[in-house]
Amino acid sequence: MISYRSLDSATERLFEETLQKVDGQLEIRRKDHELGLKLLAKFDGLKIYKSLFVHHVTELKGRSGAFIILLVEKHVTIIEQKKNTRVEKDIEEVEPVLLFSLPHDMGRAYIREETVADKIADMFTKIDIDFNEYPDFSRNYFVTGDSPDKIRKYLPRQLMESLEKIRDISIEINGNWGLLRTKKNVSENLLLLLISIGYKMTK
Repeated sequence: MISYRSLDSATERLFEETLQKVDGQLEIRRKDHELGLKLLAKFDGLKIYKSLFVHHVTELKGRSGAFIILLVEKHVTIIEQKKNTRVEKDIEEVEPVLLFSLPHDMGRAYIREETVADKIADMFTKIDIDFNEYPDFSRNYFVTGDSPDKIRKYLPRQLMESLEKIRDISIEINGNWGLLRTKKNVSENLLLLLISIGYKMTK
């Protein structure tokens, strides 16, 4: 379930103070949370959570385009083993995410950090999409999708350049929209990292 509710004041203040650091470099436009809900509904990666709440849907506009930063409050129940008992534990986190549009429909695509198991499996399956001009990106990230030729042709070069030196990012693309996540709790550094990636794609 994806919906809306108010956010705690400390996180509100953190988000606003971080945005002030980039005010002047990017045009900041507040958007209705309904836009965030509509865009997030395109992606499968968030459907594992019991409930989601959307906060601070914010468009940041550069010279050649715009991207969206928003906060996702996630609720999930995990099972912990304690002695001989299985105990349910509710976990709540607020994760910042980056949403970006693409000029071309790429179908479905998934990008995540590549593991040793992925490298071994790919020797047989050959499903990892590599980019010869971005060897560090290809070495660090496992890229799959419905249309490999479109992905090779249209995946933004600025995005691959940004991720060559950054790990632990996951991206899901559906058509001409992408969702970039770190799956980590919100912090100033994390917000600035997402903004810098979006900025490189729109400058």
